[in-house]
Amino acid sequence: MLVRYGKMLGRRKNMDFFSEYQTGSIDLGLSFYGYEDCQPAYFFGPAIRDTYILHYIKQGRGQFHYKGRIMDLQAGDFFLLKPNELTFYQADRQDPWSYYWLGISGSRAFDFFSQSQIEDDCYLLAGRDAGSDSAGKIIENLVHFAEQTKSSQLAQLHIMGQLYELMFCLGSIAPKPDSSKLSPSRQLYLSCKQIIDTQYPLPQLSIQEIATELSVHRSYLTTIFKKQHQSSPKEYLHHVRMHRAKQLLENTRQPIQFIAYSVGFSDPLYFSKAFKKFFSCSPSQMRGKEKAAENMSLC
Repeated sequence: MLVRYGKMLGRRKNMDFFSEYQTGSIDLGLSFYGYEDCQPAYFFGPAIRDTYILHYIKQGRGQFHYKGRIMDLQAGDFFLLKPNELTFYQADRQDPWSYYWLGISGSRAFDFFSQSQIEDDCYLLAGRDAGSDSAGKIIENLVHFAEQTKSSQLAQLHIMGQLYELMFCLGSIAPKPDSSKLSPSRQLYLSCKQIIDTQYPLPQLSIQEIATELSVHRSYLTTIFKKQHQSSPKEYLHHVRMHRAKQLLENTRQPIQFIAYSVGFSDPLYFSKAFKKFFSCSPSQMRGKEKAAENMSLC
């Protein structure tokens, strides 16, 4: 649920909307989307978000504040809210901006955003590259497509394809310098992440085993991983297992105990407790929500 703050300086005709969306993907997914015609001097923050939120400015102007810097942005530009980082932005008083936004999640969202300078600067200017028009058009089309279609598996497939295309465009517009030359710490992070992404179903997988395999001390691996990913490898492993379990609950009819085994839990009861703590609902309740949503879509 978005929390907004702002001065009410008189309403104007707009086409604002906001919706949640679940693509059912672990690597990269769409959590929510929206569009807003901002009022003069409308502002958001200072606030911290728990996922990436990418904005594309369709028209107007405004300012984006990030780490002590103030950027004047206008139509065609982009700005990015990063998880767990304080941000503030405000529409211009005379020519307030209108923008589309995408809430982008997934275990590889950080990796994909990291291919572009936007992950460092948190904004991109339209004048950098003609390809920015393509990225903006993808965002605009994706928002309208999601708003006009139901969350079917076919629609989700299209949206996921568009998200990957968007990441490619952002990386092409402003690639990170020397991105092909990885530092030792970056290589260590990527190696650890690859092991987790591919071996999470193994119950015996532990951070200590990963550290041993990579020939580093566990505490050092944890420090490097947290700098690269803003979470520890243990937290990331748990995140991957929980979201994979959620995906299996929503998209299969497999018994809960089999799902527990599939995501690295040897004890189904412990899995259920961990799942409820993570999502604030039990596996059976999660499956019930999905079934209710399916029934609603048939009405």
